[in-house]
Amino acid sequence: MPVEQAGIFSITSMPHFDTYPTVYWLPVYALCWVLLWLAIRPQTNQRFFIASALLALFLLRLPSIVFNNEINPDESQMITQALTLRYDPVYFRSVDGTTGGPLDSYFLIIPSFIGLPFDFITAHLTAFGLVAVCFWLLFQTAKRWFGSKAARLALLPLIFMFGLTQNGDFLHYNSELIALVLLSWSYYLYAKLLADRQPSLLRIGLIGLLLGMVPFGKLQAVPLAAVVGLFVGITILLRQNLSVQAKVGRIALLGVCSAAFPLLVIFLTYINGVYNDFITFYIIGNFRYAGNTDQVKSLLRLPEFFQRGSEFDWLVKFVVLVWIAGFVAAVRRKIRFTIESVQIAAFIITLLIATLFAITRTGSEYVHYLYFLTGPLLFGLAYGWQQLQTNERTGQWIALGATAVFLLLFGIQTVQNYIQKTPMNPYSSEWQNGWVVQQSSVAKRVLTYARPGEKLAVWGWRCDYYVQTQMPQGVAENHTIRSAFNHPMLADYQKRYVSDFIRSTPPVFVDAVGSQNLWMNDRKTQGHELIKPLGQFVSAHYTYVGLVNDTRIYVRNDRVAGLNPKQ
Repeated sequence: MPVEQAGIFSITSMPHFDTYPTVYWLPVYALCWVLLWLAIRPQTNQRFFIASALLALFLLRLPSIVFNNEINPDESQMITQALTLRYDPVYFRSVDGTTGGPLDSYFLIIPSFIGLPFDFITAHLTAFGLVAVCFWLLFQTAKRWFGSKAARLALLPLIFMFGLTQNGDFLHYNSELIALVLLSWSYYLYAKLLADRQPSLLRIGLIGLLLGMVPFGKLQAVPLAAVVGLFVGITILLRQNLSVQAKVGRIALLGVCSAAFPLLVIFLTYINGVYNDFITFYIIGNFRYAGNTDQVKSLLRLPEFFQRGSEFDWLVKFVVLVWIAGFVAAVRRKIRFTIESVQIAAFIITLLIATLFAITRTGSEYVHYLYFLTGPLLFGLAYGWQQLQTNERTGQWIALGATAVFLLLFGIQTVQNYIQKTPMNPYSSEWQNGWVVQQSSVAKRVLTYARPGEKLAVWGWRCDYYVQTQMPQGVAENHTIRSAFNHPMLADYQKRYVSDFIRSTPPVFVDAVGSQNLWMNDRKTQGHELIKPLGQFVSAHYTYVGLVNDTRIYVRNDRVAGLNPKQ
């Protein structure tokens, strides 16, 4: 039975897709070709074009958007954290996002204010919205620097790649998206700042505020934020129409505004008694995460990393080819560089270097890290098209032909998949019965002893049980790999887990270690008993009620005595 469905939608009105939605796919793919034609038409209204591009992106991603199951385990983590924060809004007490920042979880609460449930469709819709905002901001930035037509042509390959890919790392709600929007907004404001005759105090202050928020979306993105802050400072210092006092004042404003949000977070953690948890588990924990990585080796593995992104590898190669062609054309024409063009080029190159450092630092090569490259790639592509003079007929035909080949690759791949009986859409919603979360046998059993809204603790990595039952997490760490695997902070995580568990004493405890769990499969060495105080507490206060789908379920003693669950 479904736990919850969105009240603003009826079951019958919800679109659904099987694994071969050819009737849907063909006209939407044809729309991509129409979009390419619109990009090169000088009569095309800019607002109409960007609206059409984002509509195409939505339609291309719709089969994955309406899939009400996790595309990536990270989704369940953040949905659960958002659900929990509605009951207990103190981050680091009720939830810990580990490598993801607090803003990622808090942002997922917003859709609930308009009646949307804490489920995967809501998360997928939110992810699309963030990607759309990011692309719009990047397009506006590229238009300012390289012209409207170059920006249009640069946007299309990103629309095609992030719309037509079936790689789940680019389709799910991930911890990069909030930071990416903040960074994209700061790129746009920096572009406007470059064009200002006198740098606006309001704009500088807003850039600082956005940069200060980035670490709380994704700490990994700090190098990218640092690049923006550096170049804003350089821009201020290079302005000859500003006095020394005015320059110092603006740089001070940038610094103060950059520190404002972090200081607010520190203040809130302090008054809520979680400051030590913030420092220990977010700051120290993230810096120690994969701290022994060989950075040079990780950088040398970039080609393999890109290939893991499936069609993203095509995008990178396409951008590199267009950029090289544009650079060669610029050299042949002996283009003269202005101070502004040098600043823009230096910014993009430095941003690219910082991004490559950020996505390779941990060496883990999670494909969704590649989202951070969207800015440098779009800017590099726009530069290439500008230098190839797409305002002239020859340049237009070159751009049209090259982008058409890129789009054609997706069509060829889809046809090949169809012939080889590989699903065109791996995210089938055919038997979903509308906007409902499908419950596993474990979730059904849990709900015979507890109700949605009551706390649940899951040992292991099956955060989808929280979403399926709509039960907030009873411990800050909703996936327990950091309390099970050996690492320098193991004792800290285990101590906190036991403390959280005893404090909340949830009515149901699920030990998911087994064949159906992610990463933690050996019950003898990775079961909850490996933490002796936890094992003793569970043994004393909980009753083992059975094994469901290779998952152990324990119910608090008073709940077992007070209920007669249906077996």
